[in-house]
Amino acid sequence: MVLQISVLLGAAMDDILGQGGDREPSPWPRRLAVIGAVLLAVVGGVIYLGHSRHPHSTPAALPTPVTSSPVPAPAGLAVPALPDQPDGIGGPTLPWGDSLRLPVTGTRPAWFSPATGGSELIGGLPADSSGYQFTRVRGGWAVQAGPTGRAQAGGDRNSACGDCAGPPRPVWSLADGARSATRVGTATQVAPAATASALWLTSYPVNAALSSTAGTAREVSLAGVPLAAPVRLPAGWVIRQATDRGLLLAPVSPQPGMTVYKLWDAAAPAASRTFDGVIAATATEIAWVANCARQCRVQVLSLATGRQAKVSLPAATTASGAFSPSGDFLALQVSPTGVIGDDGALGTRLEVASVTTGQLTAVPGSSVSNDALVGFGWPASSDSLVAEFAFATKTQLASWHPGATRPAVAVIRPNRSQAFFIVG
Repeated sequence: MVLQISVLLGAAMDDILGQGGDREPSPWPRRLAVIGAVLLAVVGGVIYLGHSRHPHSTPAALPTPVTSSPVPAPAGLAVPALPDQPDGIGGPTLPWGDSLRLPVTGTRPAWFSPATGGSELIGGLPADSSGYQFTRVRGGWAVQAGPTGRAQAGGDRNSACGDCAGPPRPVWSLADGARSATRVGTATQVAPAATASALWLTSYPVNAALSSTAGTAREVSLAGVPLAAPVRLPAGWVIRQATDRGLLLAPVSPQPGMTVYKLWDAAAPAASRTFDGVIAATATEIAWVANCARQCRVQVLSLATGRQAKVSLPAATTASGAFSPSGDFLALQVSPTGVIGDDGALGTRLEVASVTTGQLTAVPGSSVSNDALVGFGWPASSDSLVAEFAFATKTQLASWHPGATRPAVAVIRPNRSQAFFIVG
């Protein structure tokens, strides 16, 4: 989430995040050489919201073998202490924490431990040939069964109509590190609630045109119990994030250029506030980019206090972002326009900004070609940023805590299995 919304219903959400980091050119030519073809739903413009390139994941086969208990690294998932190839993050690195595990999506989702290379199936999710989509929520993920037809705009549109809703699909909640997921209900779209104990589920009539139909949204507990009366959304809008001050909505069919998001309260719709170019959002904070002509400024709004902070970036850049769980940090993928890497691709780097001071700190080793950074996010409750990099000979997972001089790095070597790591 990442952020990537590569959200379901349309390109709406993810030109912010594209959660955290989806943008063209695609990283897949390299990724194909590393772990096989994986389909990303990329929607929206140049600036995205979120954390990971793939907040909603697409079907992929798990690394094999996968068992119901931790096992040694499966074939092709070696985790050496240091990278031994010239491409990738080099130099001294730190060990991974034993407690951090990342979801790996596919027909049978599992937890993957970068520290050991072991995998463990996630209980409660039946085998599904269409795979599963993961949406980052407070304290874990919402997991939704994948679309059964042709995937469009995140997989939530009907295969027979480019702007029509498909049938609602099952939804589960999965807490950070939990051994099993809990069935919540069915929905066309899932979005994070303002609290850790709830989700927003939105449904549309099957075959309804999403750009002109009002969805019905309901907030439910993690056990699927309704928490309030259903809300009828404005036609053509979907929920990106529920906040303490209303629902942050994104258009199903954004216009070319920077997408406008709307902070909307069903009880006072006339008081809605709009934001141009949202790149990250939580229940209490919104970050957006303004004025990138002479200088690029990321503005951060605290919804609780109304306080605004600014982070200055070089002019002529694009950015995508993700807030840390504490809200103290904002990870930013900064891509200067026109900067070419050694392989001819545009350059990019990860920076972490202090929300309080606006000070930027470069993540060690994260200056890479634009197509090498697959996604990034904060997958656990601690403020440790995790990023996935795809190079010609391997994939690397890197974890970095603000203040640390070095990252932890795990290397995923090429094999015939497909793996899709959910890093945020």
